[in-house]
Amino acid sequence: MNRLIWTLPLILLAGCMDPAPQDKPTDKPYFWQLVSIDGVPFAARATLAFDSDAHKAFGQGPCNAWSGDVVTDPFPVSRIVNVTATEIGCDDLAAEQAFFAAMQDMTHEGVGLGHLELVDQKGRVMAFVPLAS
Repeated sequence: MNRLIWTLPLILLAGCMDPAPQDKPTDKPYFWQLVSIDGVPFAARATLAFDSDAHKAFGQGPCNAWSGDVVTDPFPVSRIVNVTATEIGCDDLAAEQAFFAAMQDMTHEGVGLGHLELVDQKGRVMAFVPLAS
């Protein structure tokens, strides 16, 4: 009987606790900002984020929002395909075309503390850093 008296408040208290972390909404996506293509600084603004659960990539090019599918088969290949973008013109359209053309060629990714690189089999590199808030 004493055990029941001591466990009952614990059971009632457990019912008032916050839901488990997996039941809470996910945080905002983590965005990367392009800083260079093949070692050449990228002056325009272009971003990249991944939704690994949906196998999607998305972001903002110098002119347009974009999204695409992430294909990781066969491993370790990682490509962004089926890219679609809004169709807004701007003064940085040439930079945007260079961004999309380079991204289309990338076949692998590497991430480390404070940097992300997309690379192709010929040694081309797109370098990203975390997007400053």
